[in-house]
Amino acid sequence: MGLPRAGKTTFFNALSEYHTGEQDRAGGARNANRANLADIKVPDERVERLYDLFKPKKKALASVCFKDLQLELTDEGGIAAASLGQLRSADALTLIVRAFQNDAVAHTVDPLRDFNQLLDAIVFSDYEIAEKRIERLVKEGKKAEREYQRLAKIREHLEQGRLLGREFFTPEDRSLFSGFAFLSAKPLIVVANTGEKSADTLPLQQAAGAKGLTLFHFQGVAEMEIAQLDPDEQIEFLEHMGIDEPVKNRFLRTIYTELNLVSFLTAGEDEVRAWSIPRDTPAMQAAGKIHSDLERGFIRAEVVEWNRLLEAGGFKEAKRNGVTRLEGKDYPVKDGDVLTIRFNV
Repeated sequence: MGLPRAGKTTFFNALSEYHTGEQDRAGGARNANRANLADIKVPDERVERLYDLFKPKKKALASVCFKDLQLELTDEGGIAAASLGQLRSADALTLIVRAFQNDAVAHTVDPLRDFNQLLDAIVFSDYEIAEKRIERLVKEGKKAEREYQRLAKIREHLEQGRLLGREFFTPEDRSLFSGFAFLSAKPLIVVANTGEKSADTLPLQQAAGAKGLTLFHFQGVAEMEIAQLDPDEQIEFLEHMGIDEPVKNRFLRTIYTELNLVSFLTAGEDEVRAWSIPRDTPAMQAAGKIHSDLERGFIRAEVVEWNRLLEAGGFKEAKRNGVTRLEGKDYPVKDGDVLTIRFNV
């Protein structure tokens, strides 16, 4: 999400490697009720290496769904209802901030101003939700209940213009307010679109850092155009710009860090696949990611680290070498674990 002409669709096209003609052209008008969507595959060397070992019928990478949303603000400075519903269903929000000089774009470049406007819109939209619910509880005579008391604290926090943040809610609160989907309690990632001629981003970096937010830099149209080249061609152009790898790879890694995600693997004759889960997810819940029957009838998980499986040359050899182990339902699954689920339904 971002203000007009910030480069939202440019960033989306760079991540999805679409040519601008395949989606709405960057900066083009779009109905607020419609959003560009793309399921972006997460590059994973482990899947490729295990695929070469097992030679299954297919392989499947983990994916992240990105949504390029046309943002509309209300006269009061909040987020219009047409945009709000789609934002509330997201796991994380990316705030695209214009940080490039361009004479063709009329308004003054001020990354910090635009950043603050986006944060104010998020906080105000959350405040409206809390205020409406409080009014309802008062009418129903429920001021003594926990929900009212906690909402009063939330409203007070938001009145001060502060983000709720991910640490604001207790586990009990998270259960109580899960349906509210407060935007300012979600992971927020700030993207400074510096374009070809960067504006001063130091004040933006300081402001984002003070709020505990990650700042990600993106060189606009140039990186979008490079993303549309063949992989071998991309390397030369990126090196010329002083960039180590494509924006998609850099940003996916940022997403996984912000959402505290890891990937476990399954492998066999039919398929090699990566599955993304929150870090330290119990094995039984991880099994449910594969299929609900595996969680329902979970007995044990056979676990082997992907590199040890590769070194052994297969599951039989890994067992013979003693590098596989049986784990119970509460085992916290680690990044790179290869799981085989024993179950009975």
